[in-house]
Amino acid sequence: MKDLTIVRYPHKEGANAIEGALNLYFHSRARAACVFALSIVIWLIPRLGIASEALEQKFDGVVVPRQWVQVVPQVNGVVSRILFVPGQRVSKGDVLFEMDADDFAIDVRIAQAELDEARARLSLAKDAAERQAQLLRQNATAKQLARHTEIEVEIARANVARKEGALAKAQLALSRTRVVAPLSGTVGRPQVAPGAFVEAIKGMVLAEIAQLDPMLVSFHVPYVEWQRALDKAGTSDADELFEGSTLSLELPSERIYELSGKLERFPLRHIHMCIRRE
Repeated sequence: MKDLTIVRYPHKEGANAIEGALNLYFHSRARAACVFALSIVIWLIPRLGIASEALEQKFDGVVVPRQWVQVVPQVNGVVSRILFVPGQRVSKGDVLFEMDADDFAIDVRIAQAELDEARARLSLAKDAAERQAQLLRQNATAKQLARHTEIEVEIARANVARKEGALAKAQLALSRTRVVAPLSGTVGRPQVAPGAFVEAIKGMVLAEIAQLDPMLVSFHVPYVEWQRALDKAGTSDADELFEGSTLSLELPSERIYELSGKLERFPLRHIHMCIRRE
């Protein structure tokens, strides 16, 4: 048995209609899950059957992003630059926003100076402990005094570790003034303007990114139609029903879209058609 799924686009723009419609996703703060209504046509063709025996079933479906994320600030600060335009395709790690980094850079310099001081104090403590150890071997100093200098070394070493952590934290905060894309996809409109003060709090969104490659065409098969398809295929196994299936898109011109798809999952008769650019 082979199954052919054809998606018919009602828009005159043809192949570009799907991405144009998906761009609507970014123009609504309501973030509706249903982005683009489609007419889904499924042809079930038995292995030994002929075209006249094909079963045609039609369902309403939607195109949705494969993944969707909100870009949020991780530090408080003032947005200085926006480095993208709405609808631009970005890669994971691309810088989308820059924030005023002057205060964070000063914090890094302060943390570095404090670390340098702590390392210098550790060096002094080590020298003092070494001298006391030599004197102790010559019975020229009290054991308690020698032990005290050893403890001072441990305290100084712990202080260095704390200052190293403070420097790493300051450097991390500085790096977060460059807000990057958490995944590859298409970025929507910025939700803030240059000069805006933003906070790393819940609900503060700078932009939204949707992964349109691959994209999903999702539709629900009513139980009656599902059972008709199983009966036509002579099986009760959904995996067998879709085994070896191919999926494609049909444009309004009746030309088959050059990007094919595959069935990704279908729990509870929800079918996802996954379409990926090569």
